Amino acid sequence: MERRIGPAWLDASATIRLAFAVLTVCLAVADGKAIETLPWLVLVLVLDVVVAVLDRMPISRQGMLDTVILALLGVSAAAAGAAYAGAGLVAALLILIPAYHSGTRFGRVGYLFACVIAPVAFLVATAAANETPRVNAAVAAWVGAAVVLGALGAWNQRLVTEHELDEADPAAREAIQLIQRLHELSEEMTTGLDAPAGATLALDLLAAEVPSARSAVLVTSDAEHLVPVALRGSTRAPWHLADHVATLLESNKSGWKPTEVPFTDEMGHRLALIVPIAFGSGPTTVVVVERGIDQSFTEHEKREVLEVTRRLAPTVQAGLLFGNLRQYASLEERNRIARDIHDGIAQELAALGYTVDALRMQAGPPGTDIRDALDGLRERLSEAMADLRLHITDLRVAERPGTGLGAVLGAAVQSFGSMTGVRTTVTVSEGRRRLDPRVEMLAHRLVMDVLADAQASGARNASVSLASSVVGPMRVEVSHDGDPRLARRTFRSPALGEVGGTLAVNNAPNGRLTVSLSVEDPVTAPSATQVVT
Repeated sequence: MERRIGPAWLDASATIRLAFAVLTVCLAVADGKAIETLPWLVLVLVLDVVVAVLDRMPISRQGMLDTVILALLGVSAAAAGAAYAGAGLVAALLILIPAYHSGTRFGRVGYLFACVIAPVAFLVATAAANETPRVNAAVAAWVGAAVVLGALGAWNQRLVTEHELDEADPAAREAIQLIQRLHELSEEMTTGLDAPAGATLALDLLAAEVPSARSAVLVTSDAEHLVPVALRGSTRAPWHLADHVATLLESNKSGWKPTEVPFTDEMGHRLALIVPIAFGSGPTTVVVVERGIDQSFTEHEKREVLEVTRRLAPTVQAGLLFGNLRQYASLEERNRIARDIHDGIAQELAALGYTVDALRMQAGPPGTDIRDALDGLRERLSEAMADLRLHITDLRVAERPGTGLGAVLGAAVQSFGSMTGVRTTVTVSEGRRRLDPRVEMLAHRLVMDVLADAQASGARNASVSLASSVVGPMRVEVSHDGDPRLARRTFRSPALGEVGGTLAVNNAPNGRLTVSLSVEDPVTAPSATQVVT
């Protein structure tokens, strides 16, 4: 492959061509034909240098440049052929210079062109000297050497090009190969690289062998947060078993086996079979099968569940990894769209709001027609800004199976404090479960909405508290000490009714605003309530 040696213009190809020129000089001096050989050597070297210079010039018309370079290399090859006819064997190496250069520049076409021009020039020069044109073994060897060296130059250039492509972005090339292979594997699998679809199919097949009232496929990376992948017979994962699952996973992997666990929930006394399997270094797959306490699991049923879990674990892990790749691409696009909206439409609306505020100050006191109309316009504009901010939040928040709500809120609040200078405090008490994605989105949106209000009202301190246990309600509380006259009094969201949440806004006598969100059950959707005190 091509390497730089000495000056920037002296690469490996130029060094090889220069070596042939030096060898030609040595042979000419040794044979006493330096005077006859020198003019042809100078001509070949000058043409080679001109080609090298043209090749490095930033010329836009590449087609014309290639034609000129090929013509100059043809002239150089013809000069080498004439030199061989006039000076004899001492000038034989000159043909190697244009042949090698043509191979590196134009590939097979280039060196074959040079190797045809050179013998033609040799025959013409022989005839011009009133000699009988002769093609013997020496001439054939001379042409053969030129062809071999030209092919070597073309091969070397191909290696250089491949090496440059490898160095350009090796991660991208590897990613292309991996994605192509993933596509092939996905077509070979029944459910593709879709973890929920594969897990649901496995639970359906398992139900035919092991009767159950409810069953679930869970995954966990740290034995703390259980993420449901598929559910059967219920729309809610068996969270009452979270502590039992965590205890089993904390033991040595070699001791993992199907384990029966009795428990009690809203359906009464129940019996669950827990089967965990860890495939490689990825997350642990846990299959839970549940039915009445009076129906114990037989040894045959335990073996069936264990076999299903073993087959399912690699499928789930592959689906989750592929899902992460899709999530990264989606998250990047969502962030780009959110950034464009924030830097474009949001800024224009904010500037329009300031203009309306200036007009309101000039329109006179409240009660006049123009002032009331401008007040109404400002209120509608504020609502549009709030809706736009919610949409930006929705774009920026993406569900991550390995990250709980507490980690997402902590990072968001820390970023808010560092950018605004508001002193922030975050308190998190999170259990071994993942909340409904709608609840996580609503909580994140509420926290960012209240923090934006804190900044607008000139708050100096803000605090966020999150509490969620294995069972029971989830509660988020956000407060700040901004100016009560500038703070908002309502934070109601249309999504509140979808999760059956209760929103309370408390304006304390000391001016501190506290907003609390409580969700009893993220699955059902009773009517929401909002309390303002």
